[in-house]
Amino acid sequence: MLMPRRGGRRGYPLAVLIGLEGGQAFVWNVFSESVKPGERVLGDNEYNFYESVVDMLRPFIRQGVKSVLIAAPDEKDYKRFMNHVSEHQGWLLNGGLNSVVFEHLPKPAMNSDQVRGLVKSHGFREKLSEVYEGDIRQVMGALEKHLNDPEGIETLLFTLREAEDAVYRDEKNPRYILVTEHFRSQNRQRTDRLLQVAANKGVKTRIIKPNTPAGGRIAQFGGLICLLSE
Repeated sequence: MLMPRRGGRRGYPLAVLIGLEGGQAFVWNVFSESVKPGERVLGDNEYNFYESVVDMLRPFIRQGVKSVLIAAPDEKDYKRFMNHVSEHQGWLLNGGLNSVVFEHLPKPAMNSDQVRGLVKSHGFREKLSEVYEGDIRQVMGALEKHLNDPEGIETLLFTLREAEDAVYRDEKNPRYILVTEHFRSQNRQRTDRLLQVAANKGVKTRIIKPNTPAGGRIAQFGGLICLLSE
């Protein structure tokens, strides 16, 4: 079960949870088995405050985590933030593989007790699945274009060895690595090392849940796909 914690088993990254109330925000890292606290942001004015929130999202986006839940009891706080994003940071919504999927939760998430109540509340997992699957659909849409293009398919790698060579030897320019949970469980040590090194080099990575269209599609190719820059 997802619970706020600082140590122990955490699982793999799923999403970012941002508690947003008035002029402050608190970021939480949502993993498959836990929720861990991140940074707190205060703003001296609305523009700088929202820009600071966006800045907190950048490292997650670079790693491939582009599913964002905004927990704001007052929906006006959520709408003001999204208006700012649309007006000043449009790339978050229209950036292709960098596009972020946002969902609103009308609950507070400014401290551990509130987050503990939130993850137990009705509908949290449904919202988490919606935002996660929305992000994966965008990635899979781009992937399908490569699969259906004779030239695009040349930018795809389908084996662990090829992906390792691309990441470790810098012979190619990997952009995204998608791995199913099953593939990871069968090759955990090598896969986790690959994903960690890739993330450190700025390559986006995602572990795909089982029993999903994306998981089934990637499994057709062996469970791993590495997308290279064109």
